[in-house]
Parts: sequence; structure tokens; C-alpha cells
Amino acid sequence: MPRSAEQFNEIRTQKKELIIDASLELFAENGFHATSMSQIAKKAGISKGLAYNYFESKKEILDQIIQRGLDAIYSNLETDPDGTLSDEEFVHFIRENFMILRSNHHFWRLYYSLLLQPQIADSLKSLYLKSAQPILKILQNFILSKGHKNPESTFVAISAMLEGAYMLTVTTPELFDDGTIEEQRITACFKILNN
Repeated sequence: MPRSAEQFNEIRTQKKELIIDASLELFAENGFHATSMSQIAKKAGISKGLAYNYFESKKEILDQIIQRGLDAIYSNLETDPDGTLSDEEFVHFIRENFMILRSNHHFWRLYYSLLLQPQIADSLKSLYLKSAQPILKILQNFILSKGHKNPESTFVAISAMLEGAYMLTVTTPELFDDGTIEEQRITACFKILNN
């Protein structure tokens, strides 16, 4: 009995997931440039030709990995229909991001190690700027609503503090798994915002 279009799509999705998972592991372990499509295909349990059937290049795979990470974080920023952000929504965004990091620790540890590779910076920058624009605007408006005259510098301070806490949560979960770091960061954010 021939497969249906739905079955083909399911198989295609599964193979793409295998390739992405294998790539993420290998990129984090060996580095992006030191990993070949042959290694990716072998780890995914498919032929190199089939890997190229799903992705044109390692760069395309890398871009999808980075985009997934950004989408996971940004999808948690709930806003009112008017595009404003309340204190409660801001706190929810922070807490949800910590939950995402804790719930898929393996992915995020590999993701962060991948982002620390200098060769990855260009891919990250272009994808980040594309994905982050709507979120940056919402966060800058939130900061402006708190009376800050220079929302960009306040945004950088808050982002750096949160990103550092996210990385600590991923790299040393045994020290920061009780939720204290997230509550401390929320308090610190509001100290900055209400100053």
C-alpha cells in the first residue's frame, strides 16, 4: 500500500529532527567547521545524500538550530493586543524562560556552547536581529513606560543580567535549580526598571 502525503510529511519531519539533533550535538562537541555533513549523516543514521535532500548545507542546519532557540525564548513573551507589556507579563516572560532552560537542559547546554563558538557569531547576529525586532520594541516600550529616558542602555543591562543567569542555570544547574536565581533576577530587573 503506497504511503499517503501525510505519512511522507511525518517521515520528512522525523528525518529533519534526527539531522538537527545530530548536528546540534556534533557542532557543540567538535565545533561547526570541524563537523562534516558525513559525520552528521552518520550520527543521524542516514546517508549523506539523504541529509542533503533535507538541508542544502551545514549553515542551513545551524540557522534552524539557532532559530529554534530564539523562537522558544521569544514565544513566551505574552502581550496585550495593544502591544504593551505589564509587570506581570514581564515576570511571566522571565519565569517561562527559566522553565524552558530547565525542561530541556541538554538542548540549551549544547545551544549555549554552540553560540560561544566565534565562527557562529555572524549567523546568530542576523537571525537574532530578524527574530528579536518585535520583542525588542515591546521591551523598550515597557522600559520607557517606567520613565527611562534611554531604554536601549537599560535594555542592555537587563538583558546581560538575565542572559548571565540563563547561562548559569544551564551550565551549573546543581547550584541554581531551586529557583532562587530567577527570583533574584526578577527583583534586580525591577530595581533597575524602577530606578
